[in-house]
Amino acid sequence: MKRSIINTAIAIATLTTLTVSANAEAKKGGKGRYKAPEAVFIKLDADQNAVLTLNELLANIESRAQKKLDRADTNISSEIELDEYLAKKRHSVDLSEFAADIVQCVQDTKDATEGSNIIVPAASHFASPQSKFTQLDTDNSGGISLTEITNTLTAHQTDAFSAMDENIDNSVTLEEFIQHGENRRATREAVKACIDSLITLDEPV
Repeated sequence: MKRSIINTAIAIATLTTLTVSANAEAKKGGKGRYKAPEAVFIKLDADQNAVLTLNELLANIESRAQKKLDRADTNISSEIELDEYLAKKRHSVDLSEFAADIVQCVQDTKDATEGSNIIVPAASHFASPQSKFTQLDTDNSGGISLTEITNTLTAHQTDAFSAMDENIDNSVTLEEFIQHGENRRATREAVKACIDSLITLDEPV
């Protein structure tokens, strides 16, 4: 029964991914919600030498971390506590029960669509909100400090740079930057389609 549910979810996710991708392709060149990758690249490329370095990606990382803290720290304790962390909608949903099925669905969607842009996530990506909070709270203080936010953002940007730098020359070209964006979009679409299908078919949340 469970396998049947997963198979149906995969079919729906595949169709959804193909439809969304086709719509995105049709809208290329028009006005969209997000800035064109070329414009983002130019803004990040501080020295205007047509390639990005890790240092350029990490520019203003402290101020970005401070903004995240200021938005979430409603009780002004200089840390994001668990209730404040969970107040953000995307942090409050627990998908850990569906982790293995989501990963399998995304893998099968990638195979079915021959979607080389889809990056299959690890099951740890769907850990419970409490587990994610604990991972971020590296000093076990019960709250996520500015330093911890900065370290997390730095790690994410470093991982993103490594993923973009396909030829490992410590620089990212516009082509690599655009490809990374396409990979993220395709992956996000596949993951969302799988989550929506599995949760709807299995049990309401």
